[in-house]
Amino acid sequence: MIGWLGATTLFASPALWAADSTLWLERMAQAVREQSYHGSYVYERSGIFTTQDIWKQVGDDGIRERLLQTAGRYQEWLRQDGRLVCATNSSLSQGRSQTSLRAGVDPEQLLEWYSMRNLGTTRIASRDVTVIGIQPKDGFRFAHELYIDHETGLLLKSLLVDESRELLERFQFTTISFDEENYSSGLEPGESCREVSVVEPPAGVDVPFWEPQWIPPGFTLGERQIQSINGDGPYVSSQIYSDGLTSFTLFVEPLGRDKLAEDLRARLGPTVAVSRRLMADSDFYLATVVGEIPPRAAERIADSLSEAVVGARR
Repeated sequence: MIGWLGATTLFASPALWAADSTLWLERMAQAVREQSYHGSYVYERSGIFTTQDIWKQVGDDGIRERLLQTAGRYQEWLRQDGRLVCATNSSLSQGRSQTSLRAGVDPEQLLEWYSMRNLGTTRIASRDVTVIGIQPKDGFRFAHELYIDHETGLLLKSLLVDESRELLERFQFTTISFDEENYSSGLEPGESCREVSVVEPPAGVDVPFWEPQWIPPGFTLGERQIQSINGDGPYVSSQIYSDGLTSFTLFVEPLGRDKLAEDLRARLGPTVAVSRRLMADSDFYLATVVGEIPPRAAERIADSLSEAVVGARR
């Protein structure tokens, strides 16, 4: 089947490749919004593997999703409608869930920033999938391979590679079930899952939203919020930007006049973090760009941050 598809697509136009690929991405986006399931998957980046269980239920009260790391240190995340409800530690990490990251895919819009191609069929977790290859048209994002389930449209595997075709990240289901008893029984958080609150900071604590002077073309601002663990600081503002396929987040944390912080750049697999210490109204802030974008893009975003707070405040 793969060989036959590969042979026929040699004679197909790029427009036909794109049209076929966008239909698969539309199915994938619909499945994210509508499909409940329970499964286990492997996640790899920079040669480091971890395994996680995931329970997801789509109901009248929205989408509830729980992730549990099953190897190494115990970690757990619970989301309601994409918002982090609780986590096992004070990190603002959102856990790793490729399917939720792609809930807002707009396939037609993506064609402006990526080229797409149907690469054939194979099997993942004992299920038939179609493989869609996605190549960026600029240097501000990475290439993807998406393995989409024939029956449900769910993403069962993804690969993320850089411009040198080096594998940065692998996400792959090993088992998956659509039985209601399986996905509804594991949605309650454990005792160590600490509540994450979206709160108003107390008087005298200024948590601004900074507006970068440059972001990669195609990325738009989505959700803004202020987060803290247990509603008791530290208070950190976050702004999420996405092109529909990948995203980055800008975090801003007040440092105060006496607290020191260093500019930094770190990378693990496809995830890059770039921090800048900035000043506004004689106060210092640490602004950090975190996302699955090339380091040069993250550096440029961070360098473009203005020292004046121009965004809205909660």
